[in-house]
Amino acid sequence: MKKILLLVLGLVAGSASFANTNNDSKLSAKTSVVENEKVKLVIAPMNAKARLELMDSEGHLLYSSRVNLSHGIKQVFDVSHLENGLYQLSLSVGDEQTVKTIDITETTSQQVVTFQ
Repeated sequence: MKKILLLVLGLVAGSASFANTNNDSKLSAKTSVVENEKVKLVIAPMNAKARLELMDSEGHLLYSSRVNLSHGIKQVFDVSHLENGLYQLSLSVGDEQTVKTIDITETTSQQVVTFQ
């Protein structure tokens, strides 16, 4: 079974804020892994339009979309069909671009021991 690790600008996994794209409002986005082979992206509402892209490590464009952020975005990417490797999820608003790296690796299942 594949495990997905999000490496977000120095953070191990979870969420981060995208850069401020103008003085009036801040672009806020969170990423998370859901159902083990899906990546969820949530972007807060903002008066802007953006380009969302997913690329492989060789720079091949796998997904591209222009999005209106006026109502925010909740989007889930199914990455179960992707090969092991590094992928870039980028969001561009105006001249600002932020990239999040998705690392897809396959691991063996591990035994978990807990005390009750």
